[in-house]
Amino acid sequence: MRESLKRRVVTAMTMDFTLDVPASVSDDALDTVMPFIESDLQWADSIFSLYKPDSELSRLGRGEASIGDCVPAVAEVLDLCEKYRDETGGAFDARRPDGVIDPTGIVKTWAMERVRWRFPLLGASAWLWGCAGDVSAQGRPDATAPWRVGIADPRGTGATVDAIELGTAVAVATSGTAHSGAHIWDPRRGSAAHHYAQVSVAGGDVVQCDAWATAIMAGGRKVALAAQAEGLHVLTCSAREGKIFAERSPGWPRIAP
Repeated sequence: MRESLKRRVVTAMTMDFTLDVPASVSDDALDTVMPFIESDLQWADSIFSLYKPDSELSRLGRGEASIGDCVPAVAEVLDLCEKYRDETGGAFDARRPDGVIDPTGIVKTWAMERVRWRFPLLGASAWLWGCAGDVSAQGRPDATAPWRVGIADPRGTGATVDAIELGTAVAVATSGTAHSGAHIWDPRRGSAAHHYAQVSVAGGDVVQCDAWATAIMAGGRKVALAAQAEGLHVLTCSAREGKIFAERSPGWPRIAP
């Protein structure tokens, strides 16, 4: 991290969420605002976690509640899931093969976007907000360069397979198997998807990027081309013989090596 930045980390959904801001942002402002951001994220987890039996989504899945019984955020997220199901031609689907409604594919980034209104309270004109491969940004960290983000090696080596500048594209989302195994289903085959080891999508909306990254993992090259037709940038990583092969769409905001 650059010396001209400050970083704060909050934990929710069993994940670390990281906020980088210019060093000019006061510690008092960060100490005041960050607990509210953490509380907002924990609230989202309490509503949408399928690991919590008393969450509204768990109760909905068991038939103990209807969408109308749930807080409005549930209908909002499920409507987004249907939107991206239509946009991706069915490749993004919040309904699992066993019939359980599982909007995990966008809940994290939806929750990230939900708290963004708090960032101006810090007095920050620029920030980088990320969690587990999903990042959104605003402004520039300094006058010399835009925000730069590394794309992790899907093998979990700690290395990166690429690095991008968040300029025209202000968000990037990554979906893959490194941390959760083969957890994404190919809706056409009804089995775990194995098209790619990892997919990153860059664009102007982190939730849209997240949905499309999951959709490309599920649907393969045809969906990757459809994402590009939507104006998104795509990086796919395939694993063969212990090596990673990266393919970038035209316009991928890569930092020149």
